[in-house]
Amino acid sequence: MLPVQDKTVFLSVLTKSGSDIDKESYQAPGLVAKMNIQPANAETTVMVDGQYGKTFDGFTTNSGVTEGMKVTVSGRPTDQYIVKGREVHDNGVLPPHYELVLIRETLP
Repeated sequence: MLPVQDKTVFLSVLTKSGSDIDKESYQAPGLVAKMNIQPANAETTVMVDGQYGKTFDGFTTNSGVTEGMKVTVSGRPTDQYIVKGREVHDNGVLPPHYELVLIRETLP
């Protein structure tokens, strides 16, 4: 049984600006993944020095999602998260998948 992955997300990678090596910006290389996003529990929030209401868990089978990437939920451009942590889960019960710690971005 596959984990429920109810959201389609777009992934962006942090890259250095070509004109100024001290500046970085997120570039969308066209990566798309399926993901389940839900509020993180208190223990996870404290462990990653997060804030309540801004720390989330993400679950995906896409191995290309790594720390530092920006996750934007399809159809909801204000739902943006930064991947702060990644752990592989292969417990024999569920298919191999990745648990992500996501920090919600505050947009103007």
